[in-house]
Amino acid sequence: MKSTITLSASYQLEFWAQGPGSIRIVRDDDLLWQVPAFSSHPDFFRYHHREVGVVTLEWDRSEAILWAYGYDPQTVTETGITIFEFGAEGLALRTGPEIDARLRSDPARPVMHFSPIRQWMNDPNGLCKIGETWHIFYQFHPAGTDWGPMHWGHAVSTDLFNWTHLPVFLHPEQNLWRLGATGGAFSGNAFEDRDGSRMFFYTERLPAYDLFKGYREVQKLARPGRGLLHATSVETVIAVRPEADGVDHDFRDPKVWWDEGARAYRMALGSALFGDPAVLLYGSDNLIDWSYLGPIYRAPAHYRENGARAVECPDFFPLGDKWVMLMAFVGYTEPATGRHNLSFALVGEFKDDAFVPDTGELQVLDFGTDFYAMQTFRAGERQVAFAWLFNWEDRKPAGSPYSGEMSLPREISLDSTGRLLMRPSAELQNAWRADPLVREADGSFKLNDAPFELFITGNLEGSRVAATERDALAFEIVVTGGRVSVRLPQDDGRIRYEAECALAADLRIIYDRGIIEIFADNGAICGTRRSYTNIAPDKIEIMSSARFILSERQAV
Repeated sequence: MKSTITLSASYQLEFWAQGPGSIRIVRDDDLLWQVPAFSSHPDFFRYHHREVGVVTLEWDRSEAILWAYGYDPQTVTETGITIFEFGAEGLALRTGPEIDARLRSDPARPVMHFSPIRQWMNDPNGLCKIGETWHIFYQFHPAGTDWGPMHWGHAVSTDLFNWTHLPVFLHPEQNLWRLGATGGAFSGNAFEDRDGSRMFFYTERLPAYDLFKGYREVQKLARPGRGLLHATSVETVIAVRPEADGVDHDFRDPKVWWDEGARAYRMALGSALFGDPAVLLYGSDNLIDWSYLGPIYRAPAHYRENGARAVECPDFFPLGDKWVMLMAFVGYTEPATGRHNLSFALVGEFKDDAFVPDTGELQVLDFGTDFYAMQTFRAGERQVAFAWLFNWEDRKPAGSPYSGEMSLPREISLDSTGRLLMRPSAELQNAWRADPLVREADGSFKLNDAPFELFITGNLEGSRVAATERDALAFEIVVTGGRVSVRLPQDDGRIRYEAECALAADLRIIYDRGIIEIFADNGAICGTRRSYTNIAPDKIEIMSSARFILSERQAV
């Protein structure tokens, strides 16, 4: 196949490909660049065009090019990348509004929740706000829709809901596909130093040949180039784990901050001590040389005994006059409900490098469990968060061009009793207006294929909300016996998704093409589920003695 396009003087084409296949870039009769034969494993390629001109792309197997985009570095932060779609009919180029229109036309893709254009996405990384621009980085596998060698994808927004997609920011240090290995650029955080310089700390999992044992993880510092398009300088800052404390191979996901009390830098890392999930503390005077200061949290034996292998994605930050620790316990199964891979919060005091929780009881962050690897960041006076919507119970249906969504952006606060509260960020109101729905003659409400939101306030006991698609269950939410629960079509009773809410007098439900986010008791109780069955409900019934408002959400 052939296609002719005009490129600017600084244009860059980046793509991943796997053979058999080839590609050539030609101008007139001159060969400018080529890959004469793709390898049997995925490879990354970058072509940098040097002068304005018309070129011809020639390729022989469209399916060999796994993911491709182009951009002008001078304008990409405003326009975003241009997607190159190699097909039997030629080359299609999509950018900006064309990408948005393509994504929103997919009836199986949620529209209010961030997702990648194509391929696999998991944990949010490097969240930050620079000026008026929000940045989201994320774990990304550019060669397929399943988990694989990790990169960092990148997108920006001015309102937390409408996103411009940018080039891949971080790559693994080696071609892991060629090595037959997994690993790569794992999770980490953005850090702004006192002089305003910005950098990213993250974990690199070195080539690994077993997902559960024997791998090696190191901590790295990446400094971005102009426009935060790529990491231009990467160095290892922690190469050896503290094996004397029983730290085996889980040693990842740094959170770095400047600590005023210590007048030095501090880093929290997720790990395990002799098999117990734990958070480790490191210290540094210069961000390069780090010393192990010891654990600041070790989970009770109950969690190890019920499958928890380690803490992942720890977050640790001041909020008001308290410190908040957030943790995901990978592998854990709660005996009472069967829920697994839960995330928890602790609130307490942090002084002299010691964390003392106000209570030893862990607060469950989300009773639905399709809410993992949450990361927060400071934006002015606000603590904002995203999480990955996935819990390993249900996979994306075959044939989808992508896998993975983020939660709605949430704002974090504490109530007067020290409980952590999470509510949808205020930007939701401006980005998606609420249009009230009218009740039908039979008392139900007709739904369109659009996100909707339900508020219920008052006595919630005995309330039931049921949505259906052509009379088949989409979801059911019940409040009874002082508990709130959610049920999806695929639930068979082996796992119970519920939480105690004896005093709750408010319930907020947001639904978006298979994603349900529930907020009760002013955000102290949250539940998130992701369904792939009956995701376009056409009717909802609300049975409650409390007051309620049901609205359809429309993009502004």
